[in-house]
Amino acid sequence: MSEPTFKITFKGRTTREVDVERAKSNFAKLFKLPPNKVDIMFDGKERTLKKELPMEKASHLRAVLKKAGIRVSLVKNVVEEQPQGMDDWELNEPGTVILRPVKAPERHIETSHIKVDVDFDKLEDKPQPDPPQVTIDHITIDDSEEPIIETKEVEIPDIDFSELTVEEPGSIIVHHKKVETPDIPVDDLVLDEAGQKIVEKKDIPEPEIDISDISLNVE
Repeated sequence: MSEPTFKITFKGRTTREVDVERAKSNFAKLFKLPPNKVDIMFDGKERTLKKELPMEKASHLRAVLKKAGIRVSLVKNVVEEQPQGMDDWELNEPGTVILRPVKAPERHIETSHIKVDVDFDKLEDKPQPDPPQVTIDHITIDDSEEPIIETKEVEIPDIDFSELTVEEPGSIIVHHKKVETPDIPVDDLVLDEAGQKIVEKKDIPEPEIDISDISLNVE
């Protein structure tokens, strides 16, 4: 059975220790990409950075990218076996060697194009905080067979409908009452001629203020 391989996928996520702009700069240096193509890689869509890598090299590359602030995932490649039908079977002569030991060819994975130009001395791994301790000593489990919630039968109320009556179809249930228009006396109202000023403007003279006793000298 051949060694399983893994592909490295990227969804534009970064680690908490490195900000997005620094991660983009490291990504551009690692994969030799211009800034406009780097921005496309961080749009949130899943992309495959490497298709087939053995476990050791895939883990090493993920560690390098993590130090650069880039979060990636390893996905195992699944090789589907194609079942053979009865029509493909052949019968050999008696005594024929059916199985011969076959040495699997060594797989060469080209990694010369992978370059790392990041100064890893400046990248520090910060310890992850421990998960909070949750006390569950006060929690108990009821292993009895009694139901947790007891159902209670509700009695249907006895409503007396004997005094209710039903009108014939088309009967007027609410009678409309006409409201009479109030009688407002208008005999004392007088209308002025057209163009007459209703409110006359009166000029108020400005008051005279004596400021002879006011001085600006400050002692």
